[in-house]
Amino acid sequence: MILIDAINHIKDAKSVIVVSHIAPDGDAIGTVTGMYKVLKKMGKEVDVFIDDEIPEMYNFVPNVDKISRPFYKEADVVLIFDCADEERLGNTKELLKTSAVTINVDHHISNTLYAKLNYVDTNAAATAEIAYQIVKLLGVEFDEEIATSFYTAILTDSGGFMYESTTSITHQIAGDLINNGAKFKEIGDKVFNTLKFNKAKLLGRALNSLTLYKGGKVAYMEILKKDFQETNTNLSHIENIITYARNIEGVEVAVLLVEKEEEIKISLRSKEKIDVNKIANIFGGGGHVRAAGCSIKGNIQEAKEKILQAIFKELEG
Repeated sequence: MILIDAINHIKDAKSVIVVSHIAPDGDAIGTVTGMYKVLKKMGKEVDVFIDDEIPEMYNFVPNVDKISRPFYKEADVVLIFDCADEERLGNTKELLKTSAVTINVDHHISNTLYAKLNYVDTNAAATAEIAYQIVKLLGVEFDEEIATSFYTAILTDSGGFMYESTTSITHQIAGDLINNGAKFKEIGDKVFNTLKFNKAKLLGRALNSLTLYKGGKVAYMEILKKDFQETNTNLSHIENIITYARNIEGVEVAVLLVEKEEEIKISLRSKEKIDVNKIANIFGGGGHVRAAGCSIKGNIQEAKEKILQAIFKELEG
């Protein structure tokens, strides 16, 4: 069994590198910081790499300061969490070329199984649910720091336990994390009820671009490069903004386009009927049935036309 093989490699390892994807979200950050503490408790030499900026909203997560940009380093094991394909690792993908045993742990249906060992559970609401099971199998006791990291990961990726990916197991794990010290109210306030002034200004720009199509079934928003410049924000501030479009009554699909230097970053969300992973796949992206993303080369108007055409076709199909 792959998970047992992974557990054995982790137990035998002296040095472990823990990594996750670029544009890190709560699941990525919470999982790698939680596993950092778990592995340190086991007496391992541990490094945590993410090839991107960490959003300010997650500064409260224990051991977030242990995350650094990647550099080429040998280790016995490289643990990869919440990353569907190696390109999403950024420069961290160079670690796949080392002699380390690479272990890919994920819950995305679009995972390409790129590591030496791959364990993907698409029924998990968050990768942290799988990490929780790994910690149980490792026999490491949970403490407040681990519980806080994992609870943050699960809370964010389950949409506050409101996405349909949430199961009774999700709630059972969350309950156990609370029993082990995760302060659910404080974490919830940090994640959902705290907004920096500059992000509020950026949100305003996105909402100002809000447009409905197909009789209100499709909600579109965009953020331009000048919006980041004029509000003193960056890509790390866009998390959760698409939720405002998704939550509009009658909307089935929400799409957020973000203008970058050489491409347009696209986030997709749906409520009940549309598989946005299928739409993202058309453009080389992926994710989940209800939450996915991709990138399109070119200017924002071209990208807008292409992604809306794909969404409309799926709605009509």
